[in-house]
Amino acid sequence: MHKSFLTILLFAVLGFVESRTLNLWAVWFKRPNKGPECVVEIVGADLNRRPNKRFDRWSKPDIIVECQHAKFSRKTQIEGNTFKPRFLWAAKMPLKSTRGFIFTVYDANVFKGDQVIGRAFIGPLEAEEMIQTENPKLIPIGYNIGQLKVQIYKTPAYLKNPVIGG
Repeated sequence: MHKSFLTILLFAVLGFVESRTLNLWAVWFKRPNKGPECVVEIVGADLNRRPNKRFDRWSKPDIIVECQHAKFSRKTQIEGNTFKPRFLWAAKMPLKSTRGFIFTVYDANVFKGDQVIGRAFIGPLEAEEMIQTENPKLIPIGYNIGQLKVQIYKTPAYLKNPVIGG
């Protein structure tokens, strides 16, 4: 009787967990990145009101931005009900010098799923220039849709040190 209860409990828990979190091989064999790293900071987006008003019928869109680089992907928090979201978001990512950065801007929806508003791309040469100069860049996310302000820079020394005793 005790084993059947544990089996039912295990299946109940596993039924509510996303399958990608159960990749046991990745937990034990995934190596930490020892190559170059960078910090990607998404400062904000400015969306034009007219072409983007169709996303939410009675309000403004809820914006989320996804950054992809090589096989790595990070998402910002959701900024709700605005055409001009400002993000307090930065992510440390492994840097692949031959790959560019893809930014996808979504309207976050619970029932319909996230809808793509626009996309932007920063090539590897542009990314390298942004890292060297540490200047932010405005990149368009589609014709007359809006623009995204992005900054890419070297990982600061205090983020490179491992956490000890914590």
